[in-house]
Order: sequence, then structure tokens, then C-alpha cells
Amino acid sequence: MAATILGLDSTSVRPQPAFRCQQSENGGWTASHTIIVTRAGFDTAGIQALFAKGSLLTGVDAGIPTFFAFLKITDVSVSAEEGDLITLEVNAAGSSAAQYELGDGSGLDIDSLPTYELRGQLSDAGFQHHRKWLPLSNADKKLLGILLGGYYEYNAATGKLFIITEDNNFQDASEQLTADDAKSFAALIQQGQTTYERSQYTWTESTEGAGQLTEPQLNKLGLIATPRGTPPDAGGTRNWKLVSASQSQQGELFRTTLEWQLSDSGGHNAFLYDS
Repeated sequence: MAATILGLDSTSVRPQPAFRCQQSENGGWTASHTIIVTRAGFDTAGIQALFAKGSLLTGVDAGIPTFFAFLKITDVSVSAEEGDLITLEVNAAGSSAAQYELGDGSGLDIDSLPTYELRGQLSDAGFQHHRKWLPLSNADKKLLGILLGGYYEYNAATGKLFIITEDNNFQDASEQLTADDAKSFAALIQQGQTTYERSQYTWTESTEGAGQLTEPQLNKLGLIATPRGTPPDAGGTRNWKLVSASQSQQGELFRTTLEWQLSDSGGHNAFLYDS
């Protein structure tokens, strides 16, 4: 017969009263619980199996409210103090909801509680992305490209492109810029400036739940896609592209972040990015 200590023997698992559980803003649950076993019991395979990562928390405490039956153990810390008792601090995580009901990343309803964030920032971009560059004629764009390549130079006083000959003479280029905006770009390029600060907006969705990214979501990365939630209407011909998808896992709780990027006027190139 197993030795008994304060009502515990080598087969006993004694949950303590302080079961703690918290739900995040995205719907996932994390919990902690304190369990006491004897030293002799801790060394048995049966007791150790109860605390294995991924095991149900209800396996060590059947008295946990039925609602939390989805919680699975993520990690355990052990404290062996004087005497014959072992204290285990057990952490668990999970969710009663799936992350996605249909999960194609195109605006359909989801089961978990998403949070959204709109972020705008500035980043350097080449002049060829500027809204005043796009309407230029192909001829002006070609000449500006030659200027960027260093073969031509630009005289802002005369408004003409030129080359420096081998004998250090100045020779006007055979073709010249025609549009005023093209000449303004040329003046900046001649001064050594080739980029501008471009605005970039991203819409981010964060969710937690029981389920990984689905095949349709994985296939939408890098394609034009309508964000879920209620992103602000940019108007005109701008649209969104799914540019980032990341997922982490804690036990059986999956945390997923999807990020869409807003295009400039004209939208993302449909040939390259349309599904």
C-alpha cells in the first residue's frame, strides 16, 4: 500500500484553489494552475504523462469548469521544497473558437475576435513611382532614365540635356525633355536626388483561435485581396494587396497576423497581382 502524506499518496494529484484564466482581446485563453503531487508520484510515468505538453488541463483537474475543456498544457515549472511534496505551476492555452469560419481572407465572417490596426508611414521610393512621373510621355521617361544612368547631364538654366565630349566640350543631346514636370525631375536628378518620401498604408488583422492558416489564405499572399474588417475607403482606383501572413503557436492556441497594403492611384498591377 502506498505511503500517504497529508492525504496524498503516489497516485494523487491535488489541484490548488487558485485556477486563473484570462481571455485576450482576440479571443484566445491562457491559464495557470497550481498542482501538488508527492515526490514518489512525480517519478511515475502515469503522473508525468498527465503533465505532458499538449495534454488537456482537465486531465490534472477534472473540477475545472466544463467551458475550459479546450485548454491544453503549454509548459510546467516544478518546485521541490523540503519534505515529500512537489509543486507544479502549470500553464495552458487554447480557444473554443476557430480562427476562421471559411478562411479565404476575402472579407468573410470569422469566429474569433479580431482586432485591426491602420498604420501609415513614409518610405523612400524612386522617382519612377511618383504620381507626377506616371503621366509623362514615354520619350521623357526614357530621357530621364538616361539622365539617371549618368550618360546625360542637365542644365537647369537652359532647360536642356547635354553630354560632355572627350575634349571637355558641352554638346546638347539630340532629344530634349518636353514636359515641365520632366524638367523639374531632371533638375532634382542633376542635384543628386533620385528618391522621394512615399506614403504607405497598411491594414493589419490579429486573431487567436483553434486553427492554422488555411490553404486559400496561404495562396492569397502577394495577391490583390479585400481586407477583412472595415478598413477606410481610399476611393478612386486604389486597392489592397495581402503582403504579410504570420502565425505563432502556444499549445493549441494559434495567433495569426494578416497585413494588407494599400496601392497608389491606379491600383496594384492586375497582371502581376490579380488572383
